[in-house]
Amino acid sequence: MRRILVGAGIVAIALAAWAGAYFTLNGNAVASRGDVYSNSAASSARAGTPLAILVWNLGYGGLGKDSDFISDGGAHMFPPSRAAVRANVDAIGELVARDASGVIVLQEVAEAGPVNYWVNLRDRLDDALAARNQVFFADFETRLMPWPLHMRHGQAIYSTYAVESADVVPLPAEDTAIFGVKRRYASVVARIPIEGRDGAGWTVASVHLAAFDPDAAVRTRQLRELMAWAQNEYERGQYVVLAGDWNFQITETAFPHTTSEEYLFWLFPFPRDVLPEHWRLGADAVVPSVRTNHQPYVPGENYVTTIDGLIVSPNVVIESVAGVDLGFEHTDHHPVRARVRTNDEQSND
Repeated sequence: MRRILVGAGIVAIALAAWAGAYFTLNGNAVASRGDVYSNSAASSARAGTPLAILVWNLGYGGLGKDSDFISDGGAHMFPPSRAAVRANVDAIGELVARDASGVIVLQEVAEAGPVNYWVNLRDRLDDALAARNQVFFADFETRLMPWPLHMRHGQAIYSTYAVESADVVPLPAEDTAIFGVKRRYASVVARIPIEGRDGAGWTVASVHLAAFDPDAAVRTRQLRELMAWAQNEYERGQYVVLAGDWNFQITETAFPHTTSEEYLFWLFPFPRDVLPEHWRLGADAVVPSVRTNHQPYVPGENYVTTIDGLIVSPNVVIESVAGVDLGFEHTDHHPVRARVRTNDEQSND
């Protein structure tokens, strides 16, 4: 009996220690440079100007056209099936493998976990883009949680050019937690040298702001801090491109829909007063970049608009921005292609 009690005590102490470590580690919402993974062995080529960029939120492989999502007012937490996730992930891999953009900026890049039925989207991307340099930052991870409950997903930048340095810009966090885990909001950064321009290059940052904060208060603070960092980056001579999912409506759209207002609670217009002088926003108002997830996608029923695009510094010119209409087949976002070039004279506007 005594042995049983001792054994039970040891187990209780171990579980308490694990729980304490788990909640302490996962309750830390501040990102650091040590959280960034960078592999720069694939290419040493310098970039040119103009620069082609692809931006795409991949919905962790689980938000194809047949999915809804509970946080958006839907009925389900998980995708319809493992087969559906596999089809999404395979199609996404094929699409990015064929893309000729020099830099690919991705959000919601998930490793194998319960929300995508353990289909590893990040591995599929790494295989498809093996010839590129990679920067990755996990903005959500259930640290110390064993398989099969462990989850890890975040943002990635894949570049055909050299990545001179990788960085992360910590952003304000929400107070809420999922399974005791706070999301580490941040922008992951790749600095890419430009041919013939020693000491100056492209600074490309992935953006994924908060989505469900009341009155958009957190995402507005995030935006202000990100733009302050970006202004400093520009002032030291870099050509800055911030690309991703802003979770603000970044251009006015009026696509037909039958979605009730109750499912548009997350939607707010982009606060343009946050932009420093001469910074520019690029978005496509013709092809929407996101759909509502309160139900599976039905054209003309789901509300659609544009929240994905880019912001550039005054020494960068946006030549084109175009959404790619895939019918929201494989994720709840459409990819956006952009082409930018340097314009040193523009910095003196």
